Amino acid sequence: MVKIENLCMDIGVFSLKNIAFEIAKGACHAVLGPTGSGKTVLLETVIGIQSVKSGRVIIDGRDVSALSPATRDIAYVPQDICLFPHMSVMDNIMYGVRVRKLDTAPLMPMIDELIDFLGIRPILGRHPSGLSGGERQRAAIVRALAAKPRLLILDEPFSAIDSALREDARRLLKELYARHDITSLIVTHDIDEAYFLADQISVLIAGAVVQSGERDDIYNYPKNIAAAEFLGVRNIYDSAVESVQERSLAASFCGGYKINITCGCAQRKFSAGQKIKWAIRSEAVYILKEDSDPAGKSNCFDAEINTIYTRGKMHTVLCAVSGGAVIEIDIHDAAFNKLKLARGKKIKISLNPDSVFIIN
Repeated sequence: MVKIENLCMDIGVFSLKNIAFEIAKGACHAVLGPTGSGKTVLLETVIGIQSVKSGRVIIDGRDVSALSPATRDIAYVPQDICLFPHMSVMDNIMYGVRVRKLDTAPLMPMIDELIDFLGIRPILGRHPSGLSGGERQRAAIVRALAAKPRLLILDEPFSAIDSALREDARRLLKELYARHDITSLIVTHDIDEAYFLADQISVLIAGAVVQSGERDDIYNYPKNIAAAEFLGVRNIYDSAVESVQERSLAASFCGGYKINITCGCAQRKFSAGQKIKWAIRSEAVYILKEDSDPAGKSNCFDAEINTIYTRGKMHTVLCAVSGGAVIEIDIHDAAFNKLKLARGKKIKISLNPDSVFIIN
């Protein structure tokens, strides 16, 4: 178990403010945020490169906040990987084990397994200058894990790898976590990467965690504007509560429509007339078939397609609802073609009440 407790630090004009989250043993926690949000500074503070102003870093019950980086039992794979250029890959892998003067015999079976699993045995005698970005990255991961650290930290782990190889690298790391029960902390600006690798996610904006929790909750139901906008939620609307039931509410929408919302309503108190912001992800908006009967479906609206953007097998459809609001819809190529969508076409759209969420 790793606990980051109300961590604060200052570096120049930048500050980390009361950073707090936990990582269960064997879990992966991702710190997700834009460039300049403080992700690398946070890692360096956890590692011990930067000094803590207040708060604690606790690893397996031990407060390591005042310890040197070498005594925290943390392995770090930085963004630029940093293999020693004058050493072979094997010497790089064994460097930490030798510096710590650990007994190599009990560690070698695990190291050999890592070498084979990550497919780097053919390059063990080579030097970093002759390796590809992917080979250097895999060697760095084996080096980091060779001494069996209590916590593995990775800073933008796949930024040095070509996009064509990135998905394979993510899958390898995911399987590695499962095989070896690795407790890890990664930082990334890539939403897909964080969602794929992590069990929990903390969204870091301008040195502060704006939301932290299970990855599905973070992705599907961001709680505030900063998290929602960074996580790619583009359908966000101002509204007012019209009526409240025990587990749902109805809110005003453009052109006299009403939007029914169930997500999170049982946990919070609302009142008629209260101003709110509600949102829905683009992939959670559905376009109904032309012969579909909207009766009985919640949140059905007439709309007209304004613009279509195509990215490979995905299409982003911007449509105007009667009353002026624009709703963005992400739809796969097969459904797009089946519905015969085109600019200017009039359509009916549906919003599942469970997919609509309220933003603080």
